[in-house]
Amino acid sequence: MSSNPFTLAALATTAVPGLDVVGATDDGSDEHRSVVAAQLAGGETVQAVLPRSISALRSAKEHASALAALTLATRSRLPFEVPTVLGTADAGRSTLFVISRLGGTTMLLSDISPARPGLAVSIGQAIAAIHELPTSVASDAGLAHESAQTLRTRLLGTFDRAAETGSVPAALLQRWEAALGDDRLWQFKPTLVHGDLQAPAFRVEGAAVVGLDGWHALSIGDPARDLAFLLGSGEFGSVDEAFDAHAAARGIGDRQVRQRAMLHAELDIARWLLHGVDRSDGSIIEDAKGMLAGLVARVDSDPGAAIAPQHLETMDLTGVQAYLGEAASADRPADAGTPAEQETDVIQNPLPGGRTGAAARDLDRTDVIEPALPAADPTQQERADGSSAER
Repeated sequence: MSSNPFTLAALATTAVPGLDVVGATDDGSDEHRSVVAAQLAGGETVQAVLPRSISALRSAKEHASALAALTLATRSRLPFEVPTVLGTADAGRSTLFVISRLGGTTMLLSDISPARPGLAVSIGQAIAAIHELPTSVASDAGLAHESAQTLRTRLLGTFDRAAETGSVPAALLQRWEAALGDDRLWQFKPTLVHGDLQAPAFRVEGAAVVGLDGWHALSIGDPARDLAFLLGSGEFGSVDEAFDAHAAARGIGDRQVRQRAMLHAELDIARWLLHGVDRSDGSIIEDAKGMLAGLVARVDSDPGAAIAPQHLETMDLTGVQAYLGEAASADRPADAGTPAEQETDVIQNPLPGGRTGAAARDLDRTDVIEPALPAADPTQQERADGSSAER
């Protein structure tokens, strides 16, 4: 349940001295977080974010750490805006974060289409800009670093656990095993990666990416991870444009990046299955089995659909994207410095308007935080209504 927007707005003024809030509205609150857009007297808008679960609080702290690592010098090399943490305030067991609010509108995966010419290219260039940043951005801040071999070993662990469930069709096991065993796919140089990139992280205006949010998984790792969400689109021509723009902007020879992105996207289903098994949640397990069946049907109908360097076509993962939805780090272990071994704990929240039942049931009600909040200042309500605001 979200808090009264004016209650959070009042707390935001304690987090940022001198913050002059004249209005507040809900800005996408859910079971994990209360989010308020606070309008300031000068015309700007900031976000007040209050985590309401242990996992959401952990993610918010990681997000703040990542944003601190993105210094002004680093941000100047990006062709889009990145949020800034303006201040924090204690709220009982939780913490309120006041963050600058990005402009533009939230992107949907369906926006990546011929109906928005130029957007796919802008997306590819934006992702490439992250990958071209120096890895010292993450290493200097003590953020996670995953080598190509470490990644491969971790994915093999996911593969082994999924195979042990007996719920993965043999065709998919053969497909994934072949990809994991192909040395050519794993000859890449790790880069700085966003780490949890999905369509709603992008803010767009027309055909341009103007902002990027959700930096809690910033690390050094596989650039293909940041491209995997694109394979959920059925607009293959636009997906090609994004991958081509990414390759052109980087100008390096990672010819297997698309194949690894495909493997990441497909193994997300295995992670979803394992999440259901770990929770003994039959509804999640059945969801995952349905997605696996849909994927194996596609593989069976296309003998050339192996994840291999010679096969460059996009895999149609539209159904997978609709199920898994937008990424959110939930229930990750406390030792966030070693996320590689715990990737199976990462799940994804549903797309707006998409399938929500299983994901909604997945929320861990046992770790809910009930923050201690101040009473709402009645003058905030008056000022928001314009009735007695003093200029």
